[in-house]
Amino acid sequence: MTKISWIPQQTDEQLNVALTALSQNYPLAKGSGGDVVVKFQKNASQKNSYSIVRDGTDIIVRYDNIHCALRAVGTILALAGKIENDITERTNFKTIGIMLDCSRNAVMTVEHFKGWLRQLALLGYNMAMLYTEDTYELTGEPYFGYQRGRYTPEELKEIDEYASQLGIEMIGCIQTLGHLEQILRWSVYDDVKDTSSVLLVGEEKTYKLIEKMIANFASVYKSKRIHIGMDETHDLGRGRFLDKFGYKRGFDIFNEHLDRVIRICKKYKLKPMIWSDMYFRMGSKVSEYYDDDCVIPDEVKAKIPKDVELVYWDYYHTDEAGYLKMIDKHKDLGFTPIMGSGVWTWGRLWHAMTTTQATVSQCIPACTKSGIDEIFFTMWGDDGGYCEFDSAVTGLAYSAELIYNSEKQIDSELLKKRFAAICFGDFDVITLPSELDVYEGTEEKGYPRIYGASILWDDPLYGIYFRNEKIKTPDIWDKAVRHYSQLAEKLNAISDDNIKHAALLAELLAKKIALRIKLEGAYIDKNFEELKKVIAEIPAIINLYDELDKSFRKSWLSCNKVFGLDTIQRRLASLARRYRELSDRINELIDGKIEKIDELENLSDTTMEYISYGFHVYRNVISGTLIQ
Repeated sequence: MTKISWIPQQTDEQLNVALTALSQNYPLAKGSGGDVVVKFQKNASQKNSYSIVRDGTDIIVRYDNIHCALRAVGTILALAGKIENDITERTNFKTIGIMLDCSRNAVMTVEHFKGWLRQLALLGYNMAMLYTEDTYELTGEPYFGYQRGRYTPEELKEIDEYASQLGIEMIGCIQTLGHLEQILRWSVYDDVKDTSSVLLVGEEKTYKLIEKMIANFASVYKSKRIHIGMDETHDLGRGRFLDKFGYKRGFDIFNEHLDRVIRICKKYKLKPMIWSDMYFRMGSKVSEYYDDDCVIPDEVKAKIPKDVELVYWDYYHTDEAGYLKMIDKHKDLGFTPIMGSGVWTWGRLWHAMTTTQATVSQCIPACTKSGIDEIFFTMWGDDGGYCEFDSAVTGLAYSAELIYNSEKQIDSELLKKRFAAICFGDFDVITLPSELDVYEGTEEKGYPRIYGASILWDDPLYGIYFRNEKIKTPDIWDKAVRHYSQLAEKLNAISDDNIKHAALLAELLAKKIALRIKLEGAYIDKNFEELKKVIAEIPAIINLYDELDKSFRKSWLSCNKVFGLDTIQRRLASLARRYRELSDRINELIDGKIEKIDELENLSDTTMEYISYGFHVYRNVISGTLIQ
């Protein structure tokens, strides 16, 4: 392994600190004894860029800021110090960050996140947010993040200090209006509750609670910025607020509340940002964020506080024009927004590289053309945080490559070398399990036809997801069996330990679909011999669920706090039990104890319509009832 060294006496102090921290995990060393010596020259004229040039046997890095310098180090590591030609990378973004969801069960441990921070620094990122709705301790609030893996102030300070050493700004990312169902479930918060997930605007106790939240992050993070959320408050003012204060227009309630929260932020010398969607939803007759017919009155625009920054979140458009249109709408409000893009992890068993590429590749150029100079990439954990989140680093590496090479095609071979050197993995291998979602026949570029998670959670007797997809494409499951069988074969041939979990998933999905096909055919024909074969295959699937339970546990505990794992364990255990129930029901039918299996009686129903959205969520495919 090539050792790269630097001379501390000739290096900027902040960069010295970062390189020293990175040297614990990468082949970097102080002094001139390495295989390659790198000299750093700070050059303010190289705005948001760096260059690497050869000077005899030495390498010179000229850079503007620390994240560009560390990106250069990542490049040198990727090339093992073999710099044959001058290299220059530049970006139009001054802030390049991430937002990791720590509120949907998976709360990453401090040590594991430190590993992420090291990788982010060498990829060229300089900002990070941990999205915490309630997963942080709050003085005097014992139910805040109760049994949810909440971060202590000491843990957040430790993360902040480590990130600071690497030139990464940690920004508090919380909620101060909606998405607070996790704390509002507790009766101690009834006084500040408007609806099941939204705080009661205008109630003084609400602002005392919010002040505690904001004061907490002012004390644990060095940053003078904070993300205060306020997105997707669809039922704002329609619960206890309506009873207490009467009807008020959503725009007015929202701006009134925002003004109060901004005042609290100012008290703690923090500059807030919010998600922007509610302004557009309230201006839409169908409450749609991206509605072309959205109308926001001029007097509402005038009342949007100018002390806040708007974050335009968009993880969905696969065309540059869509982003440009929405950016212009934000500018019409009087704001050049911060961009919140997405590296796709939510509702997925593995990072969805195909979807990330389809969206990010259009988002970044649109931002560049529109003069947006701050961007971050969200990684949500909707539906339980069951994604293998470490796989998302492939998406972050790809996104960084686009950001630093916006004026030319990215070098895919350099991307793979960079990933290997910085993230210690094979890029192609780690992206292969993205095929746990099936993209063949996709009607819209970048989105899967079949979701692996939906198959995993589908109940073996009800088959809600199975039947819905069959309505649209009768032969879809025959194709899916072949797809997952081939994928399992590919993954099982890879010796990488990180892939064993994905291989197990692919094998289970293949067997589960094949069994369902056989079950439906045999039941419709009342073919008892074939039904006996179904019974014979059930133990193998139950065993796979049991193995998957162990695999999920190992994967989860390698990077997350234990809280939230119980959700996954309950799901897997219940599905194994449901397969035992399927076996019992078939046996009872064959033995004449029952005349029919009620759950399978309407297999030939031709009146059902295909439903295009919602079946990627566990509770919508596991049962006919939402009571779970």
